Amino acid sequence: MLSLRRRASARARITVVGAATALFAVLTTGVAHAEPPSNDDFDHSTAVTALPFTTTQDTSEATEADDDPSWCQFYEVEGGVWFHHTATEDGYLRATTVGSDHTTVLSANTGERGNLRAADQACDIGSDATITFRATAGTTYYFFVAGYSVTGGALSFALRPVPAVANDAFTAAEPVTALPFTTHPDLSTATFEADEPESSCAYTETVPSVWYSYTPSARTSVTARVEHNDVVVSVYTGASLPELTEVTCMSYSYEPTTFGATAGTTYYLRVTGPRQSSQPTALHLAEAPPLRPYISRSTSEPSVYDNIHFRVESNNWNEEPLSATWDFGDGTTAPATTEGVQHHYTADGVYTVTIVATSPDGRTATASSEVEVETHDVGITRFDVPSSARQGETKTIKVYVANTRYAETATVVLYKRTRDYWTEVGTTTLHVPAHPTRKVQFPFAHTFTPDDALVGKVAFRAQVTLAYPVRDARPMDNEVISIATTVTGSAAMAAA
Repeated sequence: MLSLRRRASARARITVVGAATALFAVLTTGVAHAEPPSNDDFDHSTAVTALPFTTTQDTSEATEADDDPSWCQFYEVEGGVWFHHTATEDGYLRATTVGSDHTTVLSANTGERGNLRAADQACDIGSDATITFRATAGTTYYFFVAGYSVTGGALSFALRPVPAVANDAFTAAEPVTALPFTTHPDLSTATFEADEPESSCAYTETVPSVWYSYTPSARTSVTARVEHNDVVVSVYTGASLPELTEVTCMSYSYEPTTFGATAGTTYYLRVTGPRQSSQPTALHLAEAPPLRPYISRSTSEPSVYDNIHFRVESNNWNEEPLSATWDFGDGTTAPATTEGVQHHYTADGVYTVTIVATSPDGRTATASSEVEVETHDVGITRFDVPSSARQGETKTIKVYVANTRYAETATVVLYKRTRDYWTEVGTTTLHVPAHPTRKVQFPFAHTFTPDDALVGKVAFRAQVTLAYPVRDARPMDNEVISIATTVTGSAAMAAA
């Protein structure tokens, strides 16, 4: 009987397990399990056998492998897919992800799994990532396309051959027939020729370059400007690469360089920069604008006691250093120089300073500036203070001011010093006419204090200033400190 119950219990457990298994099968029926793309792994790379090639695919389930290349972008790279192509001839290949709905990391590699090497400058990041590189016949190139900060999405991938840029070689320089001229240099399929000259603006050896030539029919000045942070434009003269001599160059984006161009001479412009760049490049050539020099000086309110330093300058720093001849307007001149000049006017008056300026490229222009020389000069010529006083006694202090040039409004401030600091006693403002011998008296009075008597000595200081904005040309005689006044106690204290 016990044996029968055990067999019945075992059958019941088997029935429950079977029912649970059947229920799980029912619940999981119809659930979709997405698979990684077929070219998710290097070993299953999609073969590109004919060019041009274009494809679209969903890479949202792409995965990562431990040996996926990281040289193009180490951080934020998610799962990727692979394509490969064996070049049938030497030439340039261009791969893009233009049209993708997410940011991609695109690179081209050669070699074998575990030992992949980067193709030259074949790396770019973006939803329109584009790489262009020179391929060698018989070499297989592996293209890794990964997501940047996302696993993937709707990917568009294209690969096609592209021709070398037409003006890659010096002998194939593109002629510029008229100014102004604007072009967009293509450096993606450019190379570096063995004998290309150096540039004084930047290191350009082995950097891709394209060439342009310009031969003016008349003497002119030309500005050359590039729009790109990493692109350099250099200007040369000469008949061949080994003979080239640099005229000028510019490596700062949007800043022009200017050169003088002689009629009948051919000038070669070389544009160098990175092969891969998301920033478009533009080259602008134009006739230089008229030279607009101006005169700067060291003193804004000169007097006959000043040596004035003059300079010729330009708002366009690429036009400097300017040279200039000088006419100071008082019958004196100075020869041409690129340095500043110094001049001293011996009499008050308004003078017109005139220059003829010349830029390094040969442009000339005239500029002038008025200089008003006006000398204001008052001075303290006499300072009367008492030699002694008693506490509580009030005594007169007189300050005399002389003026020989212009009628002035002058202010005298009187200070006293008993201990460690100066204290203002009073202020007086008076009209001071110009006179060869007359002096104007500024009267003050001071009542000596117990503190003055305690110390026993009081010094006075007088300072004269002119009404703003007039500047005193010789301020060294505008302040006087007296011999100290001896101060004793009051008469009552003395009697006591």
